[in-house]
Amino acid sequence: MPTYLLDPSVCFLNHGSFGSTPKELLDSQQSLRMAMEREPVDFLLREYPGRWEASIDAISEFLGSDREGTVFVHNATSGVNAVISSLDLGPSDQILTTNHRYDAVRNTFEYAANRRGIEVVEAHVPFPIEDSGVIVEAVTRAITPRTKLLVIDQISSPTALIFPVAALIAVARSHGIPVLVDGAHAPGQVDVNLREMAPDFWVGNLHKWMCAPKGAAVLYVGESWRDQVHPTTISHGYGKGLHQEFSWTGTLDPTAWFSAVEAIALHKAQGGAQFRAAHHKLVQTGRAVIARALGVELPHPDDPGMYGSMATIPLPCTAEDIPALFDAVRHEDGIEVPILVWDQRPWVRISGFAGYNRPQQYEQLAAALRRRLISNE
Repeated sequence: MPTYLLDPSVCFLNHGSFGSTPKELLDSQQSLRMAMEREPVDFLLREYPGRWEASIDAISEFLGSDREGTVFVHNATSGVNAVISSLDLGPSDQILTTNHRYDAVRNTFEYAANRRGIEVVEAHVPFPIEDSGVIVEAVTRAITPRTKLLVIDQISSPTALIFPVAALIAVARSHGIPVLVDGAHAPGQVDVNLREMAPDFWVGNLHKWMCAPKGAAVLYVGESWRDQVHPTTISHGYGKGLHQEFSWTGTLDPTAWFSAVEAIALHKAQGGAQFRAAHHKLVQTGRAVIARALGVELPHPDDPGMYGSMATIPLPCTAEDIPALFDAVRHEDGIEVPILVWDQRPWVRISGFAGYNRPQQYEQLAAALRRRLISNE
């Protein structure tokens, strides 16, 4: 079993935010760093292209993507920024997303809107929600003749919903609208096959559910867009194609990217699809335990097509209670879990990672929340 370096005094139920890289992968990364420092020119100039291509081969096979359209970035937000800054959008154009989008992604759109006059439109997807068809209906209703880009989550950060990406892409295609899929949480949580999905653009993190070192993420660009998309930092590879432009944007530590090969191997050794199913089983148990303890209704059916290794549960308190509750649960109860306000309502989002989480940890969280919100026992 891999060795996770989490503090044993903390009940850690927040794998979804940053992941936890096991010691074995960190040791491997450190070996790469030592090789880089022993002969920096060899590593960063002579060996770099081969290491990059080998890592791209591994990740494109894992994601089922065309390797020529697959590049590394530092995080999903970096990939979104590269796409938005590269597209020719102006004052008459709209970017359509949903109210479940990640805040940093919304800020990317706002920056573009302030500089170029683009209008940002959010389709309102209700939560609680009964079925995924509601998402498709909400997005379809929000499309206008001015919609020039649809940006959707594969798995939403605040609500942990799995979006019906295939159906949404089909709707966009029928209107001639390109699609950017924010798959930040997808690799290692759900099966990803980009050839089947066929988005115009896709971003995903490897440092969350794949447990790669921090700073490892992927941008995929569809064939018809590859001459148009550029990194946000232009360097020596400009005009030489997607791989040349993204593989070198100036001096950096590329060892997180080069560790992707071993991260994939470890994920497969832990069971691959079976490992991901074990994550889901933990969360399935945890959300039921917490809802029962707090006497709240779960916000969506127990459908594995709607959630994976995370789940968001409503809290019986007010938004004003959240800062104090979050602080108490973390520092007095020793539990690390997101307690947040979204859509003006309070929620808790749990994660389940079978590498180190156990069912009794959700009982611990449920008891702490019940003690603080329901009774003074």
